[in-house]
Amino acid sequence: MCGVSGDATAPATLAYDPFSAGGLSQVTIPLILRRNRFLTARTGDVSLVLVAPSGTPALDITYQGYRVLYAEGTTAGRPRALDDVDRGAGAAGEIRYEFGGAFASDLSAPLNLRVTVPPGTDLTAGEPIYLDLIYICSGEGGLLNQPIPTRLARAVRLDVNVVSALQAYYAGSALNFGEIGDVTTASVQAAPATWTTSAANALRVRSSGPYEVTVRSLNDFRLTFPGGNLGDAAQTIRYRVRFLGQDITSNASFGTRSCTRAGVSGAGASLPIRATLLEGGAAKAPSPNYADTVSITFTPVVTASSAQTCTNL
Repeated sequence: MCGVSGDATAPATLAYDPFSAGGLSQVTIPLILRRNRFLTARTGDVSLVLVAPSGTPALDITYQGYRVLYAEGTTAGRPRALDDVDRGAGAAGEIRYEFGGAFASDLSAPLNLRVTVPPGTDLTAGEPIYLDLIYICSGEGGLLNQPIPTRLARAVRLDVNVVSALQAYYAGSALNFGEIGDVTTASVQAAPATWTTSAANALRVRSSGPYEVTVRSLNDFRLTFPGGNLGDAAQTIRYRVRFLGQDITSNASFGTRSCTRAGVSGAGASLPIRATLLEGGAAKAPSPNYADTVSITFTPVVTASSAQTCTNL
C-alpha cells in the first residue's frame, strides 16, 4: 500500500522561557515527508493531520494559515478523501501534498509548519515533544490506495530548548513562638507540639526542570537578641526546622537536596516548613527581641540523577 513517514525537527537553537510573557511565537519548522516506493510503484498523493497524544503540552501548529494540530479524538474525520481540486494544496485543517511521477523525488519539499507555544506552557527542560501523524494516500504504478486513516506514532519531534527556570516564594506567616520569657526548657520538651509553628506555612516553587535546595540559619538555628553573644548559652535559645522531611538543627546538618521539577503551571510544588522550640526562655537573658533568620536557596539545574519528589515531604 501507499504510505509516508515524516520528520520535523525543530532547530536546536530554539529557546523557550516558561516564565517569559512572550512565550515562543511563530517559529517555522519544516516537515519533510518520505513516500513509500517499490520500483515504479509509488505513493502519489497524501493528506494528513498532526495529533497531540494525551499529556502533550499546549501548543498550536498551522500550515498555510490553517490549524493542523488536533488534540486526541478531535480530528472530526480528518484527513478526508483526496480529490483533484485539493492536490498539492493545503485544504482547511489538513496538509495535502502531491509527490509527482515515477522520476520525482521521494522526499517532499519542506512543508513549513508554524509552531506557537503560549506563555506559561508546562514544558519540561531537556525533553522533546512528540506528535503523531494520521494520513491517507493514493497509490500509483500498481501501489494500492490507503483510504483508511493510518497513524504514525511519534512521527514529529520538536526539540525546544526549554530554559531551566525557577520561581519561588514564601506563603505563610512568620515562624513565631510567641512569648516564652516565663517558659521553662522542661515544659517545652514535655510538649513539643505546643511549641511548633503551623503546618500551613510553606514555600511555593514552580520550575521547568529539577532544582537544588540549601538551608542556612544566620545564627546556626539559635534565637538571640541584637548584640547577643552566640557563644553564651544564656543569650541563645535553640530551635529546629522541619523542611523536606528533615529536622535541621545546625547549618552542617542539611547539605544540598535535589528535587524533581515542580512544573510551571498553577501553584507548583508546596514545600511545608515548621519550626519547633527546643529550649524555654525562663533561664535566658531577658530581651523582647530574640530572633533568627533562615535563608532557603533554590537553584535550577538542567539534570539531577538523584533528584526526589519533594512536594509535601
